[in-house]
Amino acid sequence: MGGRIVPALRERSTPAPARAAASVKNPHHDHGVAAAATARTAPPATAQPARPLASPWRWRGRAGRRRAVIAAAALVALVAALALAAHQQVLAAAAPFVRAVADAPAADAIVVLGARIHADGRPYSLLVDRLVTAEDLWRHGKAPRIVLSGRGGGGVGDDEVAAMRRFLAARGVPDAALVDDPLGLRTIDTMQRCRDVYGVARALVVTNPFHVHRAVFLARSVGLAAHGVEAPYGHDYGTATMLRNRAREVAARVWAWCEVAVAGR
Repeated sequence: MGGRIVPALRERSTPAPARAAASVKNPHHDHGVAAAATARTAPPATAQPARPLASPWRWRGRAGRRRAVIAAAALVALVAALALAAHQQVLAAAAPFVRAVADAPAADAIVVLGARIHADGRPYSLLVDRLVTAEDLWRHGKAPRIVLSGRGGGGVGDDEVAAMRRFLAARGVPDAALVDDPLGLRTIDTMQRCRDVYGVARALVVTNPFHVHRAVFLARSVGLAAHGVEAPYGHDYGTATMLRNRAREVAARVWAWCEVAVAGR
């Protein structure tokens, strides 16, 4: 009987305030315990990759590229328009001064612009057309002299001036009527030398139809009272050759305009 009474007495011997304090739960402690239990029992969450934010630089780069393409296209269009205008101005400036052989006015000299020759010194057909027309003008009394302007010196296959002289001499044109200009390497050089070296004021410039407008434009730009005479085509040059010559001449006309209007030559 005594053994059963002792535990009861021990329980009752605990002070009332201590029992009350033990019965009150600590809310912070319970929260931490619950969180730890949740962490132990909940399955691990699968990590989701973060979506990258759209960078403003990305869109700015695309817009910049579009603007660059538009600017480049506008620049190309502007250059093409200016080139076309220059080309047309050369044609328009020279057109009133292009003549046929029968309509050519009297002049101080007939100027033949050099062109390619064969390795054996014979002129190519385009140059033959020019020389035949120059002879025709001389025989019609349009001018007393024929200036042969082109690349001089070197071997037989390089000397354009000697090739032209031989061709006309073989056709009966006397040496006294022929003037050699071995430094006429470019059309504008020929015109300046005719004015400054050979004392030509009025000139009949003989060249092929695709070239005559540029030649007249440059001649008049240096102060010559020049008229152009188209050398009729004496051969069938083929479509490819003619297209190549005309396409090259378009660029040459634009360059001639730049030399005169921009460089002031």
